Amino acid sequence: MFLTIFCLSAWASEKPNVIVILVDDQGYYDLSCYGATEVSTPRIDQLAKEGVRFTDYYSAAPICSPSRAGLLTGCYPKRIGMETWVHRADSDHGIHPDERTLGELYQAHGYQTACIGKWHLGDREPFKPRRQGFDYYYGLMHNLDPIESKFFEEEGGVPIVRNGEVVKRPADPSELTKLYTDEAIRFIDEQGDKPFFIYLPHTMLHLPLGVSPEFVGSSKFGEYGDAIQEMDHHVGRLVDHLKTTKLDKKTIVVYISDNGRGPGRHASQPLQGRKLSTYEAGIRVPSIVWGPGVGIQPKVSSDIVNAMDLYPSLASLSGIKVPGDRILDGRDLSKLMQGKANSISECVKTPSLNSHVGNLRPWSPPLEWSETVTKEEYFSAYFYHGSHGALSAVRFNDYKLYLNPKLTLYNLKKDPGETKPVRDKIHLRKLRGMAVLFQDEMRTTGRKAGYSTRKETPPKLKKKLSKIDNDKVESYLDLPYAKYGDRVMELNLFRPRSAAKDLPAMVCIHGGGWLQGSRTHFNDFAKFIALRGFVVVSIDYRLSGEAKFPAAIHDCKAAVRWLRANADKYGLDPNKIGAIGSSAGGHLAALLGSSAGVAELEGLGGNQNYSSKIQVALPWAAQTDLTTERIQLKSEETTGKMFYSKFLGGTYKTHRAQYKLASPIEFLDRNDPPFYFMCGELDDPSTRANAFREKLTNLGIPSKLKVLNGAPHGFHQNQAWFNEALNSAISFAQIHLADK
Repeated sequence: MFLTIFCLSAWASEKPNVIVILVDDQGYYDLSCYGATEVSTPRIDQLAKEGVRFTDYYSAAPICSPSRAGLLTGCYPKRIGMETWVHRADSDHGIHPDERTLGELYQAHGYQTACIGKWHLGDREPFKPRRQGFDYYYGLMHNLDPIESKFFEEEGGVPIVRNGEVVKRPADPSELTKLYTDEAIRFIDEQGDKPFFIYLPHTMLHLPLGVSPEFVGSSKFGEYGDAIQEMDHHVGRLVDHLKTTKLDKKTIVVYISDNGRGPGRHASQPLQGRKLSTYEAGIRVPSIVWGPGVGIQPKVSSDIVNAMDLYPSLASLSGIKVPGDRILDGRDLSKLMQGKANSISECVKTPSLNSHVGNLRPWSPPLEWSETVTKEEYFSAYFYHGSHGALSAVRFNDYKLYLNPKLTLYNLKKDPGETKPVRDKIHLRKLRGMAVLFQDEMRTTGRKAGYSTRKETPPKLKKKLSKIDNDKVESYLDLPYAKYGDRVMELNLFRPRSAAKDLPAMVCIHGGGWLQGSRTHFNDFAKFIALRGFVVVSIDYRLSGEAKFPAAIHDCKAAVRWLRANADKYGLDPNKIGAIGSSAGGHLAALLGSSAGVAELEGLGGNQNYSSKIQVALPWAAQTDLTTERIQLKSEETTGKMFYSKFLGGTYKTHRAQYKLASPIEFLDRNDPPFYFMCGELDDPSTRANAFREKLTNLGIPSKLKVLNGAPHGFHQNQAWFNEALNSAISFAQIHLADK
């Protein structure tokens, strides 16, 4: 027994530790060592200088969950049934329990394993980190974006979890980078002489961004740049701790991103594309492998490598032989990293601990392709999959072939920006053959994702508003207020029953992303306001499926003019009109408040002799600047592109003038009314309208922001948050309308 313990202790001390830092949504050009001039990343740059920096490293997918699945299993996501979109809180599938993750591989070889950060690979029990090879878990199972946050609204927001127990709710984005690093350092300290494998998938730099006060304004790249510089600081803290504890001599650190973010920003940064796309900047990302103490040699490599290669490569560097019981897609590049091979070609021809992994894939091409594609060529190609799981393109050496909408070939060495298709029949046929062979390989050897049949209680969603006692409200329905040719716009009007005349009025603008929604959805919303002493109109406006911007704001302004024209009939004061709206309606309420007299936004909906100026604006969960980097990125994403092409005619890149025209911040002047912004704590920080409110302050215009604790984007649909929001908003409106 004593001999066994001694041998195990000696064996453990020889095993290198491994830390894989996975950053969320960091673009190719967004580190100093990859060409960024707007940020300073000296600590990560030092890792690149002392280790291997890959210039042509590809993530497994251009979107979160498939990318992580590929990294952790060494397989194309398509091979293991994990290629499509992301895993929300109600997802019933994840990495199959029979797959062997990096966590399970290291765990089986005596390592203490931890996942610290964002999981995003399934929320049901079989797919959680501690069932996928990690002894310890701390972090967020999900994103913090509005889509995912809504699943946790009633519980108080997305929680931070430690080994299944909630330790904080809701998570604060500005704290996460530090918290994860603190937790990783604590885990390291607890291991003593035992080897450890830490998978550290950061929540940053995914939206909503979070930056601690220490780093706010520290970069020349806005909030995104500030978050990068904070990330650099904490990567430095982690490395410093390794050095302080003398673990740097036996630790490998990998720094990578899960997918791209955006294109280059000047001529020396030619890559195009964004997250979700298979243009180069959507899926080619920074990749650094550091470990001077375990033989990693300084090198800048232009070899084509991918996330799946890390699985067998890290295993070899750790002295672990990968079992040959299943097909993997990664290749053992350990000799390249250690300076024992100058290229991947040399790596695959030189025996290594896990060189067999690259040969686990089948090779028996049909006659049509057998003389066109060699085994070595095929196994060295990279296959791009889109965010929806379909094979999109193939790269071999300098050439990249897109498959749809037609075969299009580029020479990335000569044209990294993918701007000039080339004619090359030999390479076109070769890469086409690879695409055919790959899809046939996936069809015949692909495996299924795990599926949980256990019925679990789904996360609770929001409560609806209580119904109003209609006897207390006078209702006038389906009133026409604007006309455009044969198109008639209608509104519903509500006022407190038997109330005096000359009440203040409020235009109530429904949400729905400019794509869906109706005034009827806001009837109860409007009635609650009416009972506080207002004449309220809930309006329909032309959605983007019917007419592009500025049609929607034309309708809002027409509604204000209609109220003034009919003030006597409905007993309202024409000099005391406000606007309130949520989400898309909040944007329109803000634009209504800032753009009085802007001819292009007035429209010809009727009552042109009356003013559309309002006296108070109450935007809820609103966007006030559609020219920000966040909106630019969203306009290029798959779903965003469809949305913005309907609303504004196209992406920001192609329709900048429209995005500017739709931005309330562009029209602010000293004649504008007071603004009261409302948003949920869990909503995107952009809804706090920081720049907009700063400009109001400089103009001497009263403004206020209320952030509802624990509330999501759609807080107005929960009675408790709605009451809190409405009471304070109406109080603000009454105070400022009383002065008119």
